[in-house]
Amino acid sequence: MKIIHFDIDACVLCVLILLTIIVHKSIRLHQNKIFLCLLGSVTLASFSSLIASVGQNGVYLGYSNTFTDPGIMYLSTFAYMLFHIACPMLFFLYVKAVLNIDSNRFSDTILSYGPLIVAYTVLVLTPINNGLFYFRAGRYYRGEYMWIFYLVAVWYSFVSLNYIMLYRANIRLSVFISLLSFVFFDGVGVVMQFLSSDMVVESFFSAVTMLVLYITIERPGDYIDSVTGLQNDYAFYVNIAIRIRRRRNSRMVVISLDNVNFLDNSIGMDSTSNLLTQAAAFFEKLSKSAVAYRLDRDLFVILIREDARLTHMQIMDAVRQRFAAPFRTDRYDIMLFDCSMYVSWPDDVKDTEELKQLITLFADKDRHRMKHVIQASSLDLDQDRRRRSIDRLLHTAISAESFNFKYQPVKSAGTGRFDSVELKPMIESPEFGMITAGEYFPIAEDNGTAVPIIKYILRVCFEYIHDCGLTGTDINEYAIPVPNAFLLMRSAASWVLETALELEVDPGFVTFEISENTMIHYNYALEENIRALHKAGFSFMLTDYGNGYTDAEMLIKMRLREVALNRDLLSSAPVSPKADTLVKCAVDMMKGLSIGIKAYGIDSSELESYAVSVGVDKLQGFALSRYLSGADLVRFMKERRENNGIGLLL
Repeated sequence: MKIIHFDIDACVLCVLILLTIIVHKSIRLHQNKIFLCLLGSVTLASFSSLIASVGQNGVYLGYSNTFTDPGIMYLSTFAYMLFHIACPMLFFLYVKAVLNIDSNRFSDTILSYGPLIVAYTVLVLTPINNGLFYFRAGRYYRGEYMWIFYLVAVWYSFVSLNYIMLYRANIRLSVFISLLSFVFFDGVGVVMQFLSSDMVVESFFSAVTMLVLYITIERPGDYIDSVTGLQNDYAFYVNIAIRIRRRRNSRMVVISLDNVNFLDNSIGMDSTSNLLTQAAAFFEKLSKSAVAYRLDRDLFVILIREDARLTHMQIMDAVRQRFAAPFRTDRYDIMLFDCSMYVSWPDDVKDTEELKQLITLFADKDRHRMKHVIQASSLDLDQDRRRRSIDRLLHTAISAESFNFKYQPVKSAGTGRFDSVELKPMIESPEFGMITAGEYFPIAEDNGTAVPIIKYILRVCFEYIHDCGLTGTDINEYAIPVPNAFLLMRSAASWVLETALELEVDPGFVTFEISENTMIHYNYALEENIRALHKAGFSFMLTDYGNGYTDAEMLIKMRLREVALNRDLLSSAPVSPKADTLVKCAVDMMKGLSIGIKAYGIDSSELESYAVSVGVDKLQGFALSRYLSGADLVRFMKERRENNGIGLLL
């Protein structure tokens, strides 16, 4: 019987070697790591069992060598059990990965790892109490707690089977058979081993089933979208990665359907899914020279075959003609607006990761709404990478103390004195350097960090206003930028008033900078906050005036103290008659409305002279002062006070 033991383990190793030779390139990346751990555990368990069986065979045949040493036999058996019990646990994790089961509750963690901890605890105590096994006179004996070890293996087989049965609607039949067969064979092997101590069969069953599972489960064409029947995003990225890795040219048309979210809310997801199925059927039958994939609910890709003479223009024209007509449902005729983008490798993208970023950027409807064709080269991947990096940075900016507070003095055009200052809360990035509020505020509004960030900024700025000792003597205005999301919060005004009262800040010295986009989002809550803050003594300034949305009526409603001219418009005015006319008209209009006007971006004495000549009230730019730290601002003001007496002339 022990010779049979040896032969079975030898077969196990042969199967595992064969399994390793078959390169597992087709397994998805996030599952591949678990699969390799599972394969390694089976291999180590089988190898350890083989060493122990060689030693036992030597004892039975009456000869002595290294393998018959009791210590070697004990350690190899210990290692066998260590890795063997990890196999069903790793397979359980593999099942969760294949079925995309996300379990984050504490109870799920206990159910996943608790039995393994129990099994390993019993195994660790075995040298003390012989609970699982022991050797006597060279013979192997089971301990009295061996049933716990096998119960844990059966437990993992049971929960794996339970998951497979619960999620069987989400997997193909061959995947179902593969996963089910592993549970069945592994369970049968555990029971047979428990009933007969002379049989070592679990490893053999595990290895054979691993081979079956490996062959059938992870082919690229196996991932099917449950709604449309097309291959999904996993299948697409696996196929395109193979093409790119083999340096084969790839051509594809990415198609984004608009109105899908609106239709989900209006006619229901079932009716919308019916429309998407019709669209998918059209894409699938479009040409035998192209394969259609569905990447997201409203995103499709048509991948042109490598040897096809079909051009992307033919595909895009056919799609446009079809989508010019409505799609029919039981109750409605619905128009689905489409937008297409042509992508080729290696012309437009370098690798799979860059392709994912390009498609994700294209899928953002705000960037191409009501356009039929988008050029891949028009999408700025570098800017998107920068935006994503800033997005990640914002979530930890406060705790990581990434903020760097700078201040820029502002000069009065009438008196020549630096009597106001703009506070510039910047985020310091190791990758991009200093990032201004104008860039990170919109991103913070999108990811939900705008409110806690601006509360932190306002508190720090109020503390500086209170502590710097310049208020009312050298500086009579502190301009602080605020995002729209903060003013749209109903409690914004009360929070500002409470914080200003706590830090003893006079509202009359504080001006909040708001962008022109604030006018677009103007609602009751924003109006109430502006009214309450204005009543308390705070002022408001509209930045970048002349660039984007401008509503003349809002200039009155928002009770603005001043506006800041768009720097590009101002810089071109001295050399452009049209820009000069626009600047002069803006200045005259603001004077007629009793609204002050500030000139941003003064980077030369010539531009300063022009701004003064057209009648602006304040001047700000690098030609007058760089960004200063809080301490440098105090020094800057004191130096000018000492050099110019009571004035603060430049």
